[in-house]
Amino acid sequence: MNPKTLLLVALAVLSFLSGAVRQYSVPGGDLVTPSDVGFALVSILLIFLWYRFDTDIRNYPRSLWLNVGVIAVAVIALPYYFFRSRGTKGGFRALGWFMILLIAFYALDLAGGYLTYYVLQS
Repeated sequence: MNPKTLLLVALAVLSFLSGAVRQYSVPGGDLVTPSDVGFALVSILLIFLWYRFDTDIRNYPRSLWLNVGVIAVAVIALPYYFFRSRGTKGGFRALGWFMILLIAFYALDLAGGYLTYYVLQS
């Protein structure tokens, strides 16, 4: 498995664990818990590493502002990067995968919460 795929798998596992820990620590409570801060920081690191591997593979020069953008507002900076590095057709394809992955990670977060509720708390 290449490093980019491993990072996506790690993000998927992290999404599931985030939902499980949130449900376990604050059952049915707040939308944002203290554990979410830690999960967010690790997620940001994994996203940035994925971006770094991708730019290295594509020989795309990383700029300071794009690096900061990927860390601060990945949901805006990554689509910009997709179109700049892949062109229009490849950018739309990458954007589609990006949206699918966002939905999948959200679903894994929910699944972690539901599994924790039904297995450990009911």
